[in-house]
Amino acid sequence: MEVLIAVLVLAIGLLGLVGMQLAAKRASYEATQRTIATGLVRDLIERMRSNPGQMNAYVVSELGDESNPPAAADCIAFDCPPGHLAAFDIHDWYRLLIGVTETITVEGSAGNAGGLVNPRACVTNNGGNIKVAIAWLGAGEQDSPTDPGDVFGSACGLGKGLYGDGDKQRRLLVLTSYVGAP
Repeated sequence: MEVLIAVLVLAIGLLGLVGMQLAAKRASYEATQRTIATGLVRDLIERMRSNPGQMNAYVVSELGDESNPPAAADCIAFDCPPGHLAAFDIHDWYRLLIGVTETITVEGSAGNAGGLVNPRACVTNNGGNIKVAIAWLGAGEQDSPTDPGDVFGSACGLGKGLYGDGDKQRRLLVLTSYVGAP
């Protein structure tokens, strides 16, 4: 009888350990996605700061998997005028957003390994007040998704059917900044 009780206690302890590992894995995934989103937002804001005369060229709505901005001239290899640089920046940033810059091959099939899952990006410019919002698919449901009506909220990605029932798996990062005129 004592052995059976000991085995039962051990089994319950192992189940708790497995649950804890699962929760840690989910939290690690969420942190990685938020870190990627933060880096992407900061990258775009710095690109905008380096080309302040073209602020409106950086404004996008619902940039994501289906919307591929046209490729611009290669501004890494050649000097580009500011308008072409803005188009190049948006195209290059889009590629980072969806992860085509990092690929993985599994059983002969290649896929994106970087970027975010089901990303949508929205950029607004209101007289130099920049708001960059990125939405992506999170690991689990949240009780209260971000309200787009609040001061820092955004409707970016809402209602697209990408983030589960009622957009409860939608994660959102919104950063605001001011970029002055040249």
